[in-house]
Formats: sequence, C-alpha cells, structure tokens
Amino acid sequence: MRLTRSAFPLFTALLLAGCAAPTAPQAPAASGEYVMTVGTPDPALSDAQLSARYGGALVIRTPRFALLRVTGRPLRSAALERAPDVTVERNTDVFRVPNFSSSGTVGLWGSGTVGLWGSGTVGLWGSGSGASAANTANYAEYTSIGLDAAQARITAQNRTPGAGVTLAVIDTGVDLNHPAFAGRLSPANTWKDFVDNDALPQDQGQMGTGAVGHGSEVAGLSLTVAPGARVMPLRVLDEQGGGDVDDLTQAIVWAADHGANIINLSLGAGEAVEAVTQAIAYANSLGAVVVASAGNGGHEGLDYPAAEFGLTSNNLAVGSVNHAGSKSAFSQYGPLTLLAPGEGLVGPAPQNQAAAWSGTSMSTPLVAGSVALAMTHGLARSAADSAERLKGTAQNMGGVSGNANYTGKLGVGRIDLDALTR
Repeated sequence: MRLTRSAFPLFTALLLAGCAAPTAPQAPAASGEYVMTVGTPDPALSDAQLSARYGGALVIRTPRFALLRVTGRPLRSAALERAPDVTVERNTDVFRVPNFSSSGTVGLWGSGTVGLWGSGTVGLWGSGSGASAANTANYAEYTSIGLDAAQARITAQNRTPGAGVTLAVIDTGVDLNHPAFAGRLSPANTWKDFVDNDALPQDQGQMGTGAVGHGSEVAGLSLTVAPGARVMPLRVLDEQGGGDVDDLTQAIVWAADHGANIINLSLGAGEAVEAVTQAIAYANSLGAVVVASAGNGGHEGLDYPAAEFGLTSNNLAVGSVNHAGSKSAFSQYGPLTLLAPGEGLVGPAPQNQAAAWSGTSMSTPLVAGSVALAMTHGLARSAADSAERLKGTAQNMGGVSGNANYTGKLGVGRIDLDALTR
C-alpha cells in the first residue's frame, strides 16, 4: 500500500496554560470557562448542594474529588473558607497540539511509501495477530525489545498475549472500522466521545491534517505487542489535537469505572493539572496503571502527567529510543520510568490506511501493551505488579552510544520482553 508523503506534523507534547493555587485560589477573569477541583467533597452534600456551595456546574464526582465548571464569575469566598483544597484552572482548549515540524526525521510520514505490504492492501491486518503488517515493517524495533520471543513463550502456554486485559486509549479516537481493530475493541457500551458527547469515538478528519490518525496509530501499536487485549476507545482530542481539562478528567474516571486495567495517555501538558492528577489517583485506586508520554521537545524535564510519575509503583513515564537504544533526539528526558522504540513506527491509520509516526506518543503504547502482555505471562498478576516486573527486567541503556550525557535521566532502561518472559 502506498502512502502519499505529507508534511504532517507529529502529535507532540500538549501545552497547558493554567493557574493552580492550592490554598487560596484567585477568582477567574470576567469571561471564559474554568474548572474547579474540590478535594474530598463533603459526602453529606447532594450534587445540587455541592454546585450551589461552590457556584459551579457539577461535571463529575468521586469520593476522592469533584470537578465543577465555573463560567466567567468570581468564586464565592465563603466556599473557599470552608474548603481550602480547591484549585481553579482554565478549561477550554487548554490542551493544544502546536504545528510541530522538524528536519524530516520527526513529524513526517517517513519515506512516503511502505514497501512491505506485498499485495498493496491492508488485508494483513486481519491475519490472526491483527498486527502482522506492522510487525513486518517494524522488525528491527520489535526485535530490539524481544517481542517475538515473548509472544512465542506466552503462546506456548496456550495463551494469547494480553488476553482478558482492557487497555483504554484516551486520544483522538480510533478508526472504528479499520480491519486492524476488528474484534479487538471493548464492548461498545464502554466507548465514549467526550468531544462530541456521543458513543462513537471515531478518529475522524482528513489524514495529513492536524492530529488525525494519532489515536488509531496508538491503539494499533498497543495491540501489536498484546494482540489479545481489548482497546477501549475514548476521544478527548479533536482533529487538531486540542482538548479540554474536563473531557480528559472524565475520560480517565470513565476508563477506570468501566474496567480498564491500563490507561494510555500519549499526550501531555506544560504544567500539572490538579483535576487530571486527581483522576489518575482515582484510577490507581481501582487498580489501573496509567502510562504517559514524556514529550517531544528534546529537553530535560517531562510533560505532565508523566513528570509526576517518576519511579512510582502505579504509573509509567515513557521516553523514546531508536532500535539501537540511543535516546531519540526529540525525546524529553529526566525522571523517566522506561524507554521504548519511538521512531518511524508503522501502524493503522483512518480509511483503512497505514502510516509511520515518530514520537514518545508511539513509545508509550508499546509500554502499555507490554504491561498487558506481562499480565498474561505465568501466574495471573495485577497491572501494577506487571508494571513492576517490566521495570525489573528493563535493559539499562546508559552504555549505548549517544546516551553518555543522560546518565541517570533515562529511567531504568528499555523494555526487554525477552527477559520479562525468560
């Protein structure tokens, strides 16, 4: 199948402009929409009473936190006195994908063609693993992490890598009709489009524009590693890659409430967002592991929420390397957890196409899929325990050419699925 060369910008780190004041929030400006995060809302208050107390419209409520929308008016001082753990942040269009471009190694569809499809069709997507085309095109990358050996060992146990595991992809949606996803999505009653507020999280728009296809690629890469897993598609980003805080927060809670074991966030922000931090903690409390991308700015310091993960037990911050193990030029570094290949990875794209992408957005689903794979190897284990096993068997990349300047800033190393299952 031939792909047209396109100067299509890579979905990169999302930029956040927000304000957080944990003890004495300032009133929002006279116009615009904000979200208010209330920690541990009083269980004695009804939803209506909670809204009345804080002067906002209730969006979502959990035992851990509540989220309300506040539109262009001051907060009520009495409410602030009663609840100092209130954070007010900008909501609409907070998450934004800039028009990112580079010398050609990042942000483009690769060479313009993929010459390994044979028949010129995407029929290979349905050949059993659902990812044989991508496996062939990404042979060097997947060999570097021992994918073939790991899948063979699990198959020898009469199991399918990732079987019984639900992996939520919170992104631009998924091409629901792509053959790569036939029989590989969670039940339709678990899908949600938070942008259009309906039940069809379709990765829509014209390929080669905005962030169209990003979610399909991410979902496909996770299934390449764990073909037996089921993807829960949740759409929070529009065709341009922009989204709101309340949509992302709701999607994380939705994923956890609907049984997601793993949540993939191939997105980020320049600053911490309290609502999202609380939602991730809520998901962790229900047993879900969150995997997030480091960002594609090439500098030290990670985007959020990955920057908050470090080496915590529940969540994973992912950076990118090439198949030789050298840090990708675009990958941010610092308090990473793990590394995975992220350059020129081929995956499914809307309208039954395939495309090659680069970025930590692509490394992240390889790690998320690896957690799913680990959950089906040997004795049944939780997602959190499987994430720990993945870290414990990672291969240190400190001695690899090009990595000398990043000592102590590349996490525990590159995922090694051969070692994981050996």
